[in-house]
Amino acid sequence: EIKKEAGQWSLVPKVSFTRRSCGLMRGLLVIALLGLCAAVEWKDSPMLSDTWRAVSTDDFDTLLALTVSSSASFVQQRAADGRGAMWWAYEYRNPAALALFKHLSVSEEERDAVGLLPSDVYPDSAEELQELLADADERVAGIPAMLSQFVITLEQMRKEQAERFDEDLAPFEDADLDAGLDDEELDDELEEEEEEDSGPPAPEDIAARIAALKAKAQKMKDEM
Repeated sequence: EIKKEAGQWSLVPKVSFTRRSCGLMRGLLVIALLGLCAAVEWKDSPMLSDTWRAVSTDDFDTLLALTVSSSASFVQQRAADGRGAMWWAYEYRNPAALALFKHLSVSEEERDAVGLLPSDVYPDSAEELQELLADADERVAGIPAMLSQFVITLEQMRKEQAERFDEDLAPFEDADLDAGLDDEELDDELEEEEEEDSGPPAPEDIAARIAALKAKAQKMKDEM
């Protein structure tokens, strides 16, 4: 737009219109990109099988594990029939699973391959459906604490497993089989053992060899 101010002509852009247009276009672009990201291929997968099994058998610990391990991406996956976690929560009347999926903001407005919403597959009466929803809504507030506690428990289990592994490995690390033997003598000893028995040693043979080597090393120490 050209305006004349103080005797001079100047070009003044229509800022408000341009900004409004750009904002609208940017918003539409974001919506389109979100739509593309949200598009999920309908395909059966092992993770969906685990999800279905956990929901249908009320295995809430497995659902927590899937949430932690997959960063909750499993709840967005859809099987070949277009159904997923939220449909199964309604189908199997699972308030705990329904509460978890509500906490993870899983949509209840999407439809499966035949056009059914998740709530459409609920098998009982409308009154019982309302009871299920009320039960699930009461549980939603406690989900964050459950997830946090599950992560702590998981870390404790991993730590305990690592400690048990170290304990099982300690006797072999402390054996010090080559104490008192130089590399050449140890190699000769191992070669002699291999010549005597070319087949795979049995566990008791391994234990016997370890004991023999330790005894020999101790004897050489005593003689020094």
